[in-house]
Amino acid sequence: MATSVTTRQLPRIVRDMTQTELPPEFDPLLDHYGTLTTDRDQLLWQWLYYVFPSFRLSSVPDEYGALARKAKFCFSVYMTVLDDLSERHLDKETFEQGRKIPFSSTRCDAEAPGADTEALALLQESWDLTKAYLSRAPRRGDFEELFEFDLRQSLNTMDYNRLVNEGPQLASPRGAEMYDTHNMLLFIYVDIDLAFSPDFDLADLATLRDVTWDAQRLARIGNWVTTWERELDECDYTSRVVVEALERGVVTEAEIRDDDVPNETIARRIKDAGIEREHLLSWNETYRSLVSREYDVDSVDLHSFVDGMRHLLEVDVKARGLK
Repeated sequence: MATSVTTRQLPRIVRDMTQTELPPEFDPLLDHYGTLTTDRDQLLWQWLYYVFPSFRLSSVPDEYGALARKAKFCFSVYMTVLDDLSERHLDKETFEQGRKIPFSSTRCDAEAPGADTEALALLQESWDLTKAYLSRAPRRGDFEELFEFDLRQSLNTMDYNRLVNEGPQLASPRGAEMYDTHNMLLFIYVDIDLAFSPDFDLADLATLRDVTWDAQRLARIGNWVTTWERELDECDYTSRVVVEALERGVVTEAEIRDDDVPNETIARRIKDAGIEREHLLSWNETYRSLVSREYDVDSVDLHSFVDGMRHLLEVDVKARGLK
């Protein structure tokens, strides 16, 4: 759960985020969520809804902007619930059934042994809302297969991270880079925007996806360096900050699993090792490379998209410890 603070104590950008009003049509879904779990609180949902416009593709006309934003939000609820089932609760049975819901080629079995039927009902509700918004996208058919492909990559990330949390000896920096980056869902958010982009030129798709690789890495770095302490308290060891601390011997697997070693002690050693700073320097290097490029595309403003990653990092840093 997020730390309780008064609005007056918050930086301006975070005050703006906490004052974000979610559409009333989300109330039944979030009420349903609240009856089942306290894994996440209202601030996470406000953060999501607040940041989406900052990296919306310019190819989405204003008439579709609200629909794309709502589709991303409901999809994010689906993925957040599924992610928490897998990574926090190590509930493989429910995860395996829940991951089938978006695909016509698979059928979710709510009566499968060990599966949480109430959690599956919440996953189904959030996916049904996502699908309802996407059904109004003028080019959903053009990007449906790509959406499903990218979704499978993010689902595999959740499965990988569950394995890491069950046995941190599996963790490696390369694994975090290759798998965990897809947990930011940026490719899927881009796919949703493309479905709502009537005039996007398919000739620009390869360049857009190349940029999305780097942009998603920027988003992942920002998340790694601002959430790893909270995740450590949740016995989640998938952040690359923690993975590299293990790799370098800053801490050991035995220590992070030992209840007699305070997490504050472990966190202090990781901070003193300078791993966060190294990642932020890497963020700056990648960002400077992206903004200095000339992109030979006409149907989408890639510099605006990349600049959204700068805003996302600013929000993440200033909301550290709150979400």
